[in-house]
Amino acid sequence: MWLEAIVLAVVQAVTEFLPISSSGHLLVIPAVLGWSDGYATSLTLSVALHVGTALALVAALWRDWLWLVRGVLGRGTHAAVARRLMASIALATVAVGAAAWPLKDVFEDARYAWVSAAMLMGFGALLAIADRLGATRWALDTASWRAWMLVGLSQFLALVPGVSRSGITLTAGRALGIERQATARFSFLASTPLVLAVGAVQLGGAVRSGATGDQAGPLLAGTAVAAVVGVAVIRWLLAFVASHGLWIFAAYRIAFGTAVLAFLAVRGSA
Repeated sequence: MWLEAIVLAVVQAVTEFLPISSSGHLLVIPAVLGWSDGYATSLTLSVALHVGTALALVAALWRDWLWLVRGVLGRGTHAAVARRLMASIALATVAVGAAAWPLKDVFEDARYAWVSAAMLMGFGALLAIADRLGATRWALDTASWRAWMLVGLSQFLALVPGVSRSGITLTAGRALGIERQATARFSFLASTPLVLAVGAVQLGGAVRSGATGDQAGPLLAGTAVAAVVGVAVIRWLLAFVASHGLWIFAAYRIAFGTAVLAFLAVRGSA
């Protein structure tokens, strides 16, 4: 139980923020490792991991949020940029949340390893194409609110396992000609309200089911590990994309998706 909580906390933190899909890995890895007792996919562990990644977003980006709030309340160029970004985040959050809620059962029904593998490969190819062909024309303070809202709205596709919230927003941003680091930073900002909302919904479900009092030690460890690793991954990615392309993530997605399909084929024929 402790091992599962800690391993999956690391997996959640790394794959939630890198453009390689947390849902895809969290579906595939327990299956590959043979964790079939149900704990690895339990609601309580999911809550703990989401709380950890939410804490990571707040800890890593609190200066950005403070900058946005001060800008919204201020005047001048800073205020205009902050209001544009904040409006895009708010509109995208409301739109994605409103569209996702009635369709949540549809996306739950798509939680199969082969679906995740196919999405990892397909959207990995799109990430590589967008990054390669997208001309860099806009920075964080020059892109329009419409462009930022499109990037935020693209998070809706991340409800499909294997797509990746970070991956689809980076793909959308690069396709629109926004520089990599600006897109990554906005992606993390735009995902913060949604990750907090998912955590709150799951926590409410866990409380109603009376499941939160069990396995306190492993759950707290999972939350702490996800938070600490998540902060490190966010900071690393923002530094990495400032001077590197995204092809390495696209290549990994395609390779991992291929390996998963091969594993499923071998297991199915065994």
